[in-house]
Amino acid sequence: MAKFIVSGVAKGRQFEKEVEAPSEKLAREYAYSLLGSNAGIKRSAIKITSVKRG
Repeated sequence: MAKFIVSGVAKGRQFEKEVEAPSEKLAREYAYSLLGSNAGIKRSAIKITSVKRG
């Protein structure tokens, strides 16, 4: 699987997460999942601004 760097804004704070995923679309989903489970942030409060292969 490829590594992706997902960055964006959640609840007014910038974030950057490195995730392993087979595609960019799934990297976005993994980032939503991580932020939701670890920080308790709902999807509607997360705005992903970029997904880069890294």
